[in-house]
Amino acid sequence: MTLTLEPPEYQPKLDENYKLAQANIQVRGFRKGKVPMNMVKRLVGKEIESETVEALASEMFSKIASEQKLKLVGRARIRHFEFTDDKLLNIYLMYEVQPEFELAPYKDYTFKKAEYEITPEDIEREVKSILREQGVWMSKDGEATEEDLVVADSQELDASGMPVIGKRFENQEIVLRMIRKESPLRAALIGVKAGDERIVELKSNDANQPNVSKQYKFYIKEVKQLDLPELTDDLAKELTQGHLQTAAELRADIESRLKATFKRKAEEDLLEEIAKKFIEDNPIEVPQTMIRSFEDMMIENAARQLGGKFPKGFDVQAFRREISPNAKRQAQWALIRYKLAEVIGIKVDEQSIRDLAEADAKEMGIDNPDQVLQAYLKEEMQNYVVERAMREKLFAYLTSTLKITPEPKRISDTMMSEEVVN
Repeated sequence: MTLTLEPPEYQPKLDENYKLAQANIQVRGFRKGKVPMNMVKRLVGKEIESETVEALASEMFSKIASEQKLKLVGRARIRHFEFTDDKLLNIYLMYEVQPEFELAPYKDYTFKKAEYEITPEDIEREVKSILREQGVWMSKDGEATEEDLVVADSQELDASGMPVIGKRFENQEIVLRMIRKESPLRAALIGVKAGDERIVELKSNDANQPNVSKQYKFYIKEVKQLDLPELTDDLAKELTQGHLQTAAELRADIESRLKATFKRKAEEDLLEEIAKKFIEDNPIEVPQTMIRSFEDMMIENAARQLGGKFPKGFDVQAFRREISPNAKRQAQWALIRYKLAEVIGIKVDEQSIRDLAEADAKEMGIDNPDQVLQAYLKEEMQNYVVERAMREKLFAYLTSTLKITPEPKRISDTMMSEEVVN
């Protein structure tokens, strides 16, 4: 888009910015505010022009975009600008818009939604997980099981099987259940007892040598089992800081939280399947700006999980290339959501945000939902809250429109470890 402004449209703003610069610029030999205007223009004229053009372009483009109902992706960028011989100002803008497309028919879609049954065994498994924090490791004479702890010295070996000097590590405590099931170390240590020796080949932890394996010899010094306390009313009260009074109340609370957790998982899994189907049937072209935005968000989230920054030497650009296909899928689903919302007339108003705040306050145990509402109405939360409210309305529409069949499921050990509920 080219914006053309006549002198009366740009000169007053330009003059105003020159005067502001003149009032603040400091040049040796002149008092502050007394630098001649021709010198101000010579020193910072280009910067003042750029700032003025950017402000004017932003104001004018926002008005045009609103009038023409442009579905923008990201912000417009100034490619360049120029003052013509007849004193016109031409501003050349570049911007991306959401692609125009028609949704593929979707009302005949069918999906299965998991309905997780919470059994007494699931509750006791979670009780056991809580009690592990209170347990005491006790030495045992028998063989190590996957629930035990192994105390061992490890020695790195060279290619000939000889010990590598300086690579012996003593009194390592290895909790077997914390090791991945497919790990050769876990397989080698289950069944050992004090006095045994095992040679294990393990892949290097060095990110620069991911496919290099090394041999280690483990000298088993002791096997320990975890002695768990009994869940009594007193312990339940202590564990919950008096919030719950009895072991029965704690078990009931665990059951309630398990139900909520796996209900949420079922909904998230269903939404993922719905999104996958919509993406497959609507192969739209996604603007690069949008893909880049999702990549940036994923990179930021990954860094946050590592304490705010990546380790030294981490190749961010390689990581960006790796996540780009996923970012593209997320951007594509976002465009489809926007289109769905437009077609079926979903809008987010203040009542929508209030409903969301009330639901969240209830889930978080906050008595006054206005506390959550005030947080959600803050400017920095607006995009997140509106997007979330839109998704929930859309999910409610889809689950009431599409054919969804309940599918009874049991909770596996793996799923329990992935879904943190305590």
